[in-house]
Amino acid sequence: MDGHLLSPGLVAAAYSESSWKKINSALNILEKFAIFENIKLSWPVSEYILIKFIDWAASTRNLAPSSISSYMSHIKLIHKLRGLNSDACDSFICKTQIKGAKNLKFYETTFDHIKKVMTLPLLKILGHSIAVSNWSDHSKCIVWSAACIAFFGSFRFGEILPKNDRTFDTFETLMWTDVKMFNDESVQIHVKIPKTRTPKGEYVSLFKFPDDSCCPIKTMLCLKKFQYLHGRKELPLFTFANNTFLTKEKFNKYLVFFLKPYIGNEAFFYSCKSFRGALPSALAAFPLLGNDIPILRWGRWNSKAFERYTRLNHIAKKEIFGLFVKALYNA
Repeated sequence: MDGHLLSPGLVAAAYSESSWKKINSALNILEKFAIFENIKLSWPVSEYILIKFIDWAASTRNLAPSSISSYMSHIKLIHKLRGLNSDACDSFICKTQIKGAKNLKFYETTFDHIKKVMTLPLLKILGHSIAVSNWSDHSKCIVWSAACIAFFGSFRFGEILPKNDRTFDTFETLMWTDVKMFNDESVQIHVKIPKTRTPKGEYVSLFKFPDDSCCPIKTMLCLKKFQYLHGRKELPLFTFANNTFLTKEKFNKYLVFFLKPYIGNEAFFYSCKSFRGALPSALAAFPLLGNDIPILRWGRWNSKAFERYTRLNHIAKKEIFGLFVKALYNA
């Protein structure tokens, strides 16, 4: 960062690669602000400059209050890393500005950033769009299997995809050793480091869906066939023929690419996050099917009410999945 550290190597090791990216991002946007306002930055950054920065970020750049808070937090960290006083970052006015930005955001009538939940009909449209594309069968299988598995497993995409398209961490990335296939055409996936940081991870069960066109088991078998055939069983599940990996950034881009010809600009309302609550949302639309809270917790959301269900085994989950099938076919 700057030349004031006695042990820069140890300091660098104290933060993850993603944290350093956020720190650099905060520094970059502060410098962009200075250029835009024709201000010469000096460190420590004064309260007056920070007040103007927050106002610029909220009004001129139209950044979300949460993003501004994150930038301010990392600007404060930059001060500390440089051995400088960071009190201005926590000033009453700075905090009040961000609070005001949150209040104004609450009353906005535009919902440009709201993502819609994926549905079974739209999933089928996605599958059709991928199938008729001029992509290779291997690439089609990679993207389609990720969509199916995420939809029926209520996955966070960060649990099944690498963070980078060329490197991966075996302790964080979904590998074939984390996938257990059973004779009854079901699959159990071990999420080693879930968002909840549950000790020893969490297990997600997938079952055969009556409609073969979007069955997660069928897509999983297809994916395994491609990866084992091309000698990629030691690589992450979603590995393309050129040995690069599917990432959240790529999937979001592909999702819009494949949906836009069929639903127009509505495609921009869908992303990786759209798959997380797909099954619980489908079941919630049909209360007569027995959509009590435990069933809606299929997505492994934490709550005290669900604590006693976290040990549901693979067989018990199969019965729950039967309710999802009924809900999806009644939609």
